[in-house]
Amino acid sequence: MVKNIEEWKIPDGEVMRLSYLLNKEKQQKIFDLGCGLGRHVIYLARKGFQVSGTDISERAVEFTNNWLKKEKLNADIKKGTFLSINQPDNSFDLVIALNVIYHGFKKDIIQGFSEVLRILKPRGIFYGTLKTKHKDELFDNQGIEIIDNQTIILKEGIEANVPHFFSYKEDLIDFFRGFEIDKITYCEYYYPPLLLEAFMKKLGSGYFHFTIKKPSN
Repeated sequence: MVKNIEEWKIPDGEVMRLSYLLNKEKQQKIFDLGCGLGRHVIYLARKGFQVSGTDISERAVEFTNNWLKKEKLNADIKKGTFLSINQPDNSFDLVIALNVIYHGFKKDIIQGFSEVLRILKPRGIFYGTLKTKHKDELFDNQGIEIIDNQTIILKEGIEANVPHFFSYKEDLIDFFRGFEIDKITYCEYYYPPLLLEAFMKKLGSGYFHFTIKKPSN
């Protein structure tokens, strides 16, 4: 778990890679869905892209806008959610949503993917992450409310009362409807303290990292 706020300012490597595939000279536009403290907003604005973004947290939006002001950079950052993105159709070359779009019930996530598809330009890219777990893996009910075998709600912390959905492969059929799949990577993360013996017995926190595209027509 990240405890140092400075770690939240480091951009994701895949976001950096994807930005190199875009042509900033053509004024290509990027949308950061759930921008958090603004690590990708700042990085991409420094690279010369037109950047917009939202976050559900007023505090996160304020932090990002203050950081932009300090760096003398411009970006359009406002409060918002993935259920209804206040942007025109066919507007963005790249949308990113890291550790964001699984914060809802399945119907909400389907709506979120639909909104991203709407605002992407044809051939636009959507890069994001989804939580997952093994089907036989049981939730530890300490500190959480279990809604079903794929959905929990945290009882405390900064994400208290927020649903968390754990996707299976079958769910991606519903989420990715209308998109072309470029790449899906499965990752498990293990956090210290962790001895090798415990590592061999324990399942890590699982995530799908996906890169999908809006078709040409």
